[in-house]
Parts: sequence; structure tokens; C-alpha cells
Amino acid sequence: MKIIGDIFYRYLWLSFNIWLGYFYRHNRNKTVTGLHHVPNDRPVILACNHPNAFMDAIMLGSTTRRRTWFLARSDVFRKKWLAQFLSFIGIIPIYRLLEGAENLSKNDETFEKCAKMLEQNKAIIIFSEGLCIQERRLRKLKKGTARIAFGSEEKNNYALNLAIVPVGINYSAHPWKFRSTLHVNYGAPINLSDYVELYQQEKAKAMNVFTRDLEKRMAELLVVIEHPQNDELVNTIEEMLLPDYADETGIDSKNGKDTHVFSCEVANTVSSAEHNAPEITARMRDAAAKYNSLLKKFKLRDQVLRPEVIGAMGIGDVLTDFVYFTLLFPIWIFGVLTNYIPYKLPYMITSKLVRLVEWHASINGTLSVFIYQLYWLLQSIVVGLITRDWLITVGYVIAVPITGMIAQEYYVRMKKSAGKSRLIKLFRNEKAGVEELIELRTNLIADYEQLRNSFKSN
Repeated sequence: MKIIGDIFYRYLWLSFNIWLGYFYRHNRNKTVTGLHHVPNDRPVILACNHPNAFMDAIMLGSTTRRRTWFLARSDVFRKKWLAQFLSFIGIIPIYRLLEGAENLSKNDETFEKCAKMLEQNKAIIIFSEGLCIQERRLRKLKKGTARIAFGSEEKNNYALNLAIVPVGINYSAHPWKFRSTLHVNYGAPINLSDYVELYQQEKAKAMNVFTRDLEKRMAELLVVIEHPQNDELVNTIEEMLLPDYADETGIDSKNGKDTHVFSCEVANTVSSAEHNAPEITARMRDAAAKYNSLLKKFKLRDQVLRPEVIGAMGIGDVLTDFVYFTLLFPIWIFGVLTNYIPYKLPYMITSKLVRLVEWHASINGTLSVFIYQLYWLLQSIVVGLITRDWLITVGYVIAVPITGMIAQEYYVRMKKSAGKSRLIKLFRNEKAGVEELIELRTNLIADYEQLRNSFKSN
């Protein structure tokens, strides 16, 4: 059974790497920082934030080649068949007060299991916040990570050589959206041996000090928007200025690792302004809210209001789009016909059944992995049976995912082209509204640059 479990885990690892790599523009070399901090020759706990349900565990598991196990809230283990499956793929239940105080004693068994796994030099993922909330902040850490870590070391006479690696998962502003971005940031390991002497003297104090240090180290790996009321403002400024930052620095604006420094700078600047010039951030919040409201009203995206985009609008831009859409139209049709159902069906199921936004990407992404593979296989079998030609069948198998990706990019360009056409019409029919949008955008950027330069000079 263990061998079957390992094989199935590797199948999941490969499947999620390929599909979710596309879902989140994810590539280990491009979107992961500090992977060398994860030791291969000693037991390790990966202590991570938790904004995106079990998608977080999937992304962590797919970025390291070490087999990982992780803790999940116990209420998902209520059905016997599901509990058996979850245990089979390496998920361990953790009991919280929310699931009933009478169940907390069951954590002793969970902690014992974790200790045995760490004795076997395994890697365990723990979401140290103890709850899942989709926000760009770090919640106060629970003591579960400390209890498991110190308990395991104590059980092994402090000779386990356990490493705790802080991890920050940074999603873009809307992590439930297809083709959003992420950055997995591994920090330098914390050696539990540094706290053993204090633990032997005062256990509670040692766990508190360790938890405080871990929280600080995790926060350093994250984009932290300190004040919730500034979420929309930070997201708006990021969207406006990221293309310029990418042009200036030569980075890829769709690469989460490349853009991490920029996102931290925006979040930190706004947080500093909230402390030192709250009247400015209040004004900017109102402007950002109004700006986004007008964008929604006119069905526009910020990108079409960039000065260089507006300046490039003309007959040349129209002809370029026309040639692109004409030449690629047959490929787009084939890509849509062969990929639309496995692309759309998981999203429809998730939208109908899932109420919490934190679970949307997890359910949608997981369903997509399996539905796409099944649909792809069935199509290929049908083509093989109809044509009886292995060359055509192999060509079809290869063409389906490639044309699907082309169709996606084709669709994105169609939306951008439609946005530019809509803006041209608005210039004719709603000129005052467009001018207000541009003025709001210009003022927001000017206000932010003033804040950034002010705090940089300080």
C-alpha cells in the first residue's frame, strides 16, 4: 500500500505541476525563491501562511522534490471513505476548538504521528496561522507548530536535528482567478536546537519565543498590507505601476518572483503613509474606489488607459489585430472545440457549489486537473478509433493542449482589443467620464510617487 501511495503521490505531483503551472503561471525556476533552504538530509517542518485552502499545500508540495505530508482541519475527515483517501495521500487531521472542545484530546494522536514521521526524516507542512483567510497579511500564529516541534525533539532526547523552514506564499490580488500569479518564498531554516536550553527551563516561554520568532521570519517573506482598508488601494496602485516598473527593471511583469520586491514596496509605502499621513491615504482610498467603480461601469481595464496604449491606438493597431485574429482564427476554433468543456466545466461546478472564496481556486484547480486529463484521453481514444491511424492520433494528442494555450492567449488579446474599441467609443459618447478616469489615474499615481519619494528620503 505504501508503494502505491508513493506512486499516486508522484502522479499527483506531476499532474499538478503541469496544470497548475499554467493556472498560476507557475514555474519552479521562475516563481520560487530560497528552495535551497529546504534540507534534504534531516527532518523538516515547512511553516507556512494559509490564504488559499488546500491549494497552498498543493503548491508547496509541487515546488519541492521532497515527499511532503501536511496537516488539515479535522472536519474534512468526517466521511470514512474520504478520511481513508486523505490519509492515503499523506494528509493528517488536526483538531481545532472550532470542531468541538471534546475533540482536542485527539491531537495527542496527531502529534505522536508527526513525531514518528519526523523521526523517519520526513517533511511536514504546517499552516501555522491555524485558519484560512484570503488576505495579504499574516495572522497571529497558533502554538501548534511549536508544540509539534518541541514535542518531537523532546521525545528524541533533543537529537532529532529538526529544521523549521518559514515559508511565505504570495498570490496576486485575486488568487482565485485563472492565470493569476504567485511567488513561493522559502526562508532560512530555524534550528530548534537554539531554543532547547530555554525549553528545558521554561517550556511555555520557549514556545512563545519560538512562535514570535517564526512569525517575524514568515512576515519577512510576505507582501503584507498592514491595514485591511488599504487592500483595494494597494491592488490598484500595483496594477497601474507594475508595467512601468517591469519596463524600467527589465523583469517579467507576470513573474511573481520578479515582482515581489515591487509589491512589497507598494504595500510598505502605503502602510507607512497610513501611520504618518492618514489623510493622504484616506483621499487615495476614495479615489481608488471611485476609479474602480468607473472602470466597472464602462467595462474597461486599467491597461487600456495607459498613456502609451492610448497613444498607439490607430489604424496600425487595428490592422495588426486584424491580421493576428485572421491568421490564428482556425487554431482558435480548434483549441476552443477541444478544450472548452474541461476548461469551463470545473469553473461552473465550483461557482455553483463553493461559497467561500478561499476554496474556489482549490476546487476549480483540482477538478480541472482530473477533468482535463479524462476529457483529453477520451477525445484521443475516439480519434484513434475513427481514424485508425496512429500518426493522426499522436498529432491530435499533441495538438489539443498546444492549441488550447493558443486559444487562451487569443481570447485575452480579443478582450484587450475589445477594451480599446470600447474606449474609442467612450471618447465619442462619454468623453467627460473618460477624462475623469484619466484624471483619477494620474492623480493616484502622482500621490503615490510623492509618498514613495517622501518615505524613501526619510
